[in-house]
Amino acid sequence: MNSTTLYVPDMHCSSCVSKIRNALEKKSDISDLKFNAVQRKVFITHDQVAVPEILDHIEEAGFHPQLDSHNPIETDDDRLLTKRLGIAGLAMMQVMMIHIALYAGAFSEMDALIERMLELTALTFCIPVVSFSAIPFFSRALAFRRVGITAETPIALAIAIAFGVSLTATLTGNGEVYYDSIVMFTFLMLGARYVDRRLRHKLTVQDSLVNLLPKEVVRIHEGKRTSVPIEEVESGDTLWIEQGAQLPADGTLTSENAKIDEALLTGEEHWCTKTRGDALYAGTFNGGHAFELCVLATGPDTRLAAIDKLADDTALHRGKSVQLADRIARVFIPAIVVLAGVTWGVWHMVEPGTALSAMLAVLVVSCPCALSLATPAALTAALVDLRRRGLLVRDSNAIERAPDVRDVFFDKTGTLTQPVLEITGVHTLPGFDAEACHNIASALQIHSRHPLAKPFHRAETTSVDHLTIEQDCVRGNVGGFHAVIGSATATGFDEPADTTDKLVYLAIDDRPAAVFSLSAPLRNDAEITVKQFKESGCSVHLLSGDTDSQCQSVAQTLDMDWQASMEPEDKPVAVAKSQGPALFIGDGLNDLPALAGADISVATLETSDLVKSRASVVLISARLGSAVELIRTSLRTRRIVCQNLLWALAYNALAIPAAALGYAPPWLAALGMSASSLLVLANATRVIQPVQSTQSTKKGEVH
Repeated sequence: MNSTTLYVPDMHCSSCVSKIRNALEKKSDISDLKFNAVQRKVFITHDQVAVPEILDHIEEAGFHPQLDSHNPIETDDDRLLTKRLGIAGLAMMQVMMIHIALYAGAFSEMDALIERMLELTALTFCIPVVSFSAIPFFSRALAFRRVGITAETPIALAIAIAFGVSLTATLTGNGEVYYDSIVMFTFLMLGARYVDRRLRHKLTVQDSLVNLLPKEVVRIHEGKRTSVPIEEVESGDTLWIEQGAQLPADGTLTSENAKIDEALLTGEEHWCTKTRGDALYAGTFNGGHAFELCVLATGPDTRLAAIDKLADDTALHRGKSVQLADRIARVFIPAIVVLAGVTWGVWHMVEPGTALSAMLAVLVVSCPCALSLATPAALTAALVDLRRRGLLVRDSNAIERAPDVRDVFFDKTGTLTQPVLEITGVHTLPGFDAEACHNIASALQIHSRHPLAKPFHRAETTSVDHLTIEQDCVRGNVGGFHAVIGSATATGFDEPADTTDKLVYLAIDDRPAAVFSLSAPLRNDAEITVKQFKESGCSVHLLSGDTDSQCQSVAQTLDMDWQASMEPEDKPVAVAKSQGPALFIGDGLNDLPALAGADISVATLETSDLVKSRASVVLISARLGSAVELIRTSLRTRRIVCQNLLWALAYNALAIPAAALGYAPPWLAALGMSASSLLVLANATRVIQPVQSTQSTKKGEVH
């Protein structure tokens, strides 16, 4: 299957989404369609159908798709919109001055010839507005047979009817003219779209990490350094990374060492020291001297782009509130067109002079855009804010559920504790040397991928002959000795009493030789994280497969409930007993059942890709405390979504009756409708709050 991302600049609301969906679902080769109305993107999964054919179908539906998923700062469509807005603005200033004279003349018995001249002059300025600036509204409305009634239909009807009536009045010398309302309405609508694009662009650019990468790089070829566009760089090329520069691609370090700032990817503010052969990633910064980078991946193949892709997929999940707003918006526009006709009919019987103005006001004042964008705009802003705080949300439903979470469940090892165990002690039996035992243990464990083997790994070890890796131990000949390292049973030790440490046993020549104690210290911010969850009104629990003593020690330190010696299938049972939505935070394969069973699941940074793929939220920072931000940002998002929905509903509930009753002239209706959509988008950006520094001044201290 192929995946194609299209940018559709004229996809404004749920009605537009519905038209594109209907046009594409007719193709049997298209297996999946997803839409992001805020970023104006269409994500298509298809088989044999060619991309040009997909573009043709969308164009037939009345839209103008582009093969550009990165949304450049200024597209050709943006520049054309600026021209249309500029012409409408210039014409509006002239026409408004002319209408001031016409209004004054109505009270001072202006000469009929002068009045006709002024109207003809206003008509001259109005023609470019109708024939050029208002074209986007007419083009969509005229495609009625293909796309049906859209958000542009009432706008186009209002402009066309007002212009037709005004032109007839000017040519016949009998009747009212509405040139001022036409040019002002068009200018306000285009101005609203211009600001709308800027606000959307602000969210899109903040949400796209790939857009931040350098466009020009220094490539080394045959000993010469040349500046080239990043598009010309291929895998295997060598790049020169200046001090302070951002890395434009994934690759490996070919210089001796480097200092790297990985805050963009991990959220950690301290520099990491890298040595020759270490992996480096696009988006990070060179915090030390210049170095050489061997390119492995660029553009869409980088780790940064993969994070972007996951974030894009998140925005496609449609929560219940989004679906409800979309259903309302789909029936809203036809209802408004019918209401406008009824308004004209009633006023024509009561007071014919007011009928046209009231009908135009009804058509202009109503727009479902504010209602359709109320939730998606706030959701997009929340995804941006959470990623800046070290969380990658893979299921946007987590944002809707998080404010209601009352129970938080933690795994212990690798979640509350550091992901890497440390050797905290070596107890040797009589006749054995601790250092020699450690060397033999390292020689065996270097070949094992078991989590308990990692603390033994050293850069240089003695060679091993006749190596055998079994389920609970590693066997081999080291330095003339036959050694076995692993469980107590495999090495001939007695099973120990309950202990807070993990124990690894070593036997040499079939004799018990040494016992290694391993433990993982608590994460620096584990205590403050648990405290913050409690301050948010959550009960905090520990679920672990470790022994009672190991769990009790951690639980007492963190002051939380705990259950020990749990099998993987036991954890989801405990999670299911939660009184409300449950949040589970884990890191291991044994946590997969609990991650799947929880309402919201969070995987830590250090876990495997499989575990991350099953979680609804992934920590992209080593800070455990980032998980608390999910609840805080979600609460803020819910509050702003409620504000947006209330505003959109209240505005339409007040403005439409006011327009129908003749209290809102067309120009005021245009101003109100434009302000309504912009207010929703501007309010959504308030979800994004400044991120406070989390860098520690002392070990274990988080600010």
